[in-house]
Amino acid sequence: MTSPEPNSTALSGEARLRQRSRRIRNIWIGALGFGFIAGAGFGLAEGSGTLQLSPLVFWLILAALAAGVVAVNVWFMRGVDEVEVMDNLWAGFAGLNAHIVIGAGWIAAASRGFAPAPNVPGVMAATVVVTLLAYGALKLRRRLG
Repeated sequence: MTSPEPNSTALSGEARLRQRSRRIRNIWIGALGFGFIAGAGFGLAEGSGTLQLSPLVFWLILAALAAGVVAVNVWFMRGVDEVEVMDNLWAGFAGLNAHIVIGAGWIAAASRGFAPAPNVPGVMAATVVVTLLAYGALKLRRRLG
């Protein structure tokens, strides 16, 4: 009888779980590292004035970035269990709600003169922070029982 996973008979359930967790962690570390290096590289090159991109090249780079994000997410979601998917969905939901509240609140405050004009990177950074905090809280709650 053939096994759906290679070497599944040689590994215990705990060993397979550790192997799967390590693989998921490596995917995300690689994707985050690549994103950081690419973002820092383009930012430094653009800031120094040495990078002069034509509009076509700029849009091709953005299209490649979008395709890469989709590919990494599909690869990630195909290799995780339903608990990990559920944690990602809840964290994404928290991030979406935070984005709406922060963005709408900032626009409303700016229109009344209580705050400066909305800063898109600031809203995005706050969204990412809320999403990561929600994800971390879910993971911590599962670990602590």
